[in-house]
Amino acid sequence: MNIYYLSSNPTLYSSLLIDLLEKTSNKKIMIVDCEVLSTKGNQDDEMLVILDFKNQTDKKYKQYLSVITEYKIKAKEILFNVTDENITKNIMKYPSVVGVFYERDNVNIISEGVKKIIDGELWLSRKVTNDLISIYRSKQNGILTTSVSLTTREKEILQLLSFGSSNVDIASALFVSENTVKTHLHNVFKKLNVRNRLQAMIWAKGYDFEGLK
Repeated sequence: MNIYYLSSNPTLYSSLLIDLLEKTSNKKIMIVDCEVLSTKGNQDDEMLVILDFKNQTDKKYKQYLSVITEYKIKAKEILFNVTDENITKNIMKYPSVVGVFYERDNVNIISEGVKKIIDGELWLSRKVTNDLISIYRSKQNGILTTSVSLTTREKEILQLLSFGSSNVDIASALFVSENTVKTHLHNVFKKLNVRNRLQAMIWAKGYDFEGLK
């Protein structure tokens, strides 16, 4: 999975942040603007896009959303320099947020969070996750399709996911490897037609796990 830092005017801060993220992820991070990002849709199945809220404007947001929609780009967003003010509202504006880092977060928190995100997990506080789930669920008007055919193991993993468990937690609870968990989650996402862990968690909140211990 490729990682892009969305910016039309790189700064000293962005250079330092990218340097930290490259050391943490062992991946090359490219600085791109929306025009360049639009050319990446055919090259990557999925990508991580880093958005710095210090430089975000309504115009830049609309431009980004227009690009990923028009070119059908499978982007997952990581938001940096977020404040407590209207955080949930800001996250809701983006289609596939997988991580949020606050202005106050130190290097250790950023490093740990980025590693989790690259490993396929979410990096959101429990409060933010619960707020988002409540909002999404209310928009679904209580309608949930339960006709999806899941195996017993997939149901077990989905139930643990709905509790907020990480891949490591799930693997430990079910006595399987992390790679096995990732494989099952990939299959679950496809069956549920969801793009990420948060959407799967939302789906799972309305699923009847009766029969599972």
